[in-house]
Amino acid sequence: MAPSLARPSLNGVQSILSSSTTTCAAATSVVTRAVATRSFSTTRPARDSAPPPPDSPNYIKVPEPPQSSEVRHPFVKGHLPVPRSIFPKKGVPEKIQPGYVDRIMPKPAAVLAGKSPVSEKDSLRRTMAEARRKSLAEGLKGLWKRKVKRDEKQAKESKARYLANKQAAQAPERLDEVFTRATIRESTAKNTFVPVDPEAFEKAEVARIKHAEREAMKSEARRDALIQLYVASKNFIVDEKELEEHVNKHFTEKIHNAGLWESGRSIWDSQKNPISMRELRNEFTGFNDRVTATTSAAVKTTVRQKNVAEELTGGKL
Repeated sequence: MAPSLARPSLNGVQSILSSSTTTCAAATSVVTRAVATRSFSTTRPARDSAPPPPDSPNYIKVPEPPQSSEVRHPFVKGHLPVPRSIFPKKGVPEKIQPGYVDRIMPKPAAVLAGKSPVSEKDSLRRTMAEARRKSLAEGLKGLWKRKVKRDEKQAKESKARYLANKQAAQAPERLDEVFTRATIRESTAKNTFVPVDPEAFEKAEVARIKHAEREAMKSEARRDALIQLYVASKNFIVDEKELEEHVNKHFTEKIHNAGLWESGRSIWDSQKNPISMRELRNEFTGFNDRVTATTSAAVKTTVRQKNVAEELTGGKL
């Protein structure tokens, strides 16, 4: 028996590299430092033997019963591609018709002419081509039979489910439901029964139209209020000078002296009467009832002109 040769250990790479020629001294030193930082070992690293994270289903070890009926499928990394449809959904496909293989994989002219192979390589090539044609034909027929069988199975299961659902829907009420049903008097059932309104859709359409009208009125009122606010903004006090002028005008020493329209002892002497509930209601609905019989002709004319201008311009003034 021949003596066994001495085999260098995996950790002896540094000694092997150190025995190189002087021309590779620099490269040897670099590789030696790189190898020295990494120890070759068959032990699994710590990251591979780490426990599963909390989001893993194996984080908590749940004991299984000795005779568990759960079938665990083997873990498959990744996902399988969706197979393409080989045959059409309806009708007999062309791929299983006779002559399809000869049309897509035509035989060479030498074979059709009946010539013998010129060499052993040519004979092997013809044999392999014929085997491919035969495998293709058998594969197409096998796939077609599998598709027909699968379709028949799916149709049978679908029909069985339909019949089962139909039978369950038309089945009489079970006795347990009859015996456990709450007791309701016939008079109570008649009084609490709500018949179906035959005019429900017509009433709903009328309510929809009324709701649309109310929303249109609210939108118009908001638009008029916005325009009125825009017009009234010309009289807003925007700086301290105007504020001082208004304060000096209205807060004078003779503001409570009687005899003038704008300065009276009572607040109602300097302004008009307080607004009433009727006027508030008319203002909310958009009806102007301020023009009364006691109003002067000039005021009536001004109010009428304002109403006409609002109608023409389409906004509040």
